[in-house]
Amino acid sequence: MRWVDGLSVKCDNQTMTKHRLHTGFLLIIIFFSMLLFPVSNTFASSEDGRVNYYRAMMDDEVYGSLLKYVFDGGALDGVSDLYFSLEERMAVADYEPWMKAAALARAALICGRYANGSGNEELAIDFMEMADGHIAEAREAGAPESATGVLEALSMSFWYLIDGSLSKGMKFPGMVDKLYKAHPEDFHVLLLEADRYLHSPGIVGGNKKKGLALFQEAEKIMNEDGAAIWDRFSIYSGLAVGYDKAKDKEKAAEYAMLAYGIYTADATVNELVEEYY
Repeated sequence: MRWVDGLSVKCDNQTMTKHRLHTGFLLIIIFFSMLLFPVSNTFASSEDGRVNYYRAMMDDEVYGSLLKYVFDGGALDGVSDLYFSLEERMAVADYEPWMKAAALARAALICGRYANGSGNEELAIDFMEMADGHIAEAREAGAPESATGVLEALSMSFWYLIDGSLSKGMKFPGMVDKLYKAHPEDFHVLLLEADRYLHSPGIVGGNKKKGLALFQEAEKIMNEDGAAIWDRFSIYSGLAVGYDKAKDKEKAAEYAMLAYGIYTADATVNELVEEYY
């Protein structure tokens, strides 16, 4: 199971199961050296048409502070305080309205997932309700379809982790497949699709080889275009699991250590590190 942009649903041969907090869903990045300043409204687009709608957020100090705090396992009171600081930041930030709403939605999803993993279901529900409200705002403000689609898929998976509704959990693969078919150019859609194939059971179309191949593709894009820490963790941990399933112990160990170097509290990565080292 993996945090992909903040998501993580683990599947076995029977159904999707709840899993410990991961962080490559711990979506946005961490060690920023830049001070607060307005960032370009434009999203990053490569010459071959690939897009990463959240590239601008990589350099937002307030956003980065929240993510770093979660990466470091901070207290829930501090998470809430930083989230509300982010709301104040977005109120005056030089982003398009849909980006502001989407950024707040992503942050609320992260906080909700973290609160749930920390055992505070009430706070998790509060954050999830805020996230869903911001997703609706982003869509109404004209956000790209794939950007809101990723957020909606993550919301569906996180609500499943909170309330255990199997119907919600089982909707995730179909939502992701539909997104990928329509928007293969979106980097975060690719990560969701890679995770979906790697971890879904065969009965709903899981395919470990295809999942590994998609994570390899994501790594190639990352090496060419760059990626934030939360995305690097998702890719490294996905490759570690994919190579482990393919019985390539050397590469599984290599990528497990790369993932561990970013985030040390991921249960699956820790299991691989313990196994190979």
